[in-house]
Amino acid sequence: MTVSRRAYTEAIVDLAFEHGYEQIAVAEIAARAGGDEADFETHFGSKQECAVAALEEMIASNKRAVRTAFESEDRWPDSLRAAAYAQARWIVENPRKTRFGMLETLWASELTGALRDQLFGEYVAMVDAGRAVAPDPDSVPELTAESVIGSVAQATTRFSEAIGERDPIAAVPEMMYLAVRPYLGEEAARRELTIPPPSD
Repeated sequence: MTVSRRAYTEAIVDLAFEHGYEQIAVAEIAARAGGDEADFETHFGSKQECAVAALEEMIASNKRAVRTAFESEDRWPDSLRAAAYAQARWIVENPRKTRFGMLETLWASELTGALRDQLFGEYVAMVDAGRAVAPDPDSVPELTAESVIGSVAQATTRFSEAIGERDPIAAVPEMMYLAVRPYLGEEAARRELTIPPPSD
């Protein structure tokens, strides 16, 4: 029986969410996808290879949503705010993929680590775009954007560990405050706490 690569990558994400990545076997992935082990092996050389493909798909989907939102606004921090809400909505709409990306792939081969680093690098660049509109760019510490993205990653991990405890969308103003303050100052950062989410 032949099924698509996507069916297998979706199956591994679902099974990892239900049982944990380390606990699942190729036979279970194949059965969940509606295929068999022989067909699985025509697509992937191992469970880890399938997991990497799932992570690549997840990252591509997330980057597309967030980058499109960022580019929909002409000026920072409007662009960053749009991206932040797009990221929050993506997390809410894809809890299993979020958990897979943040927690289940912490077995972290060099490739999965590089994929996550590349994604975080894009987010860092979006935050540090504030340097171009800052009144005094040289006063903004070099690692400001990395620090902000680190805080966002910690919040996302907490959501992944206990899905539903806090809506990531509700956390966006607080994250925007942290991002905006070093670049535009306290007054602009405080305004972020009062700006409502965009309507869909």
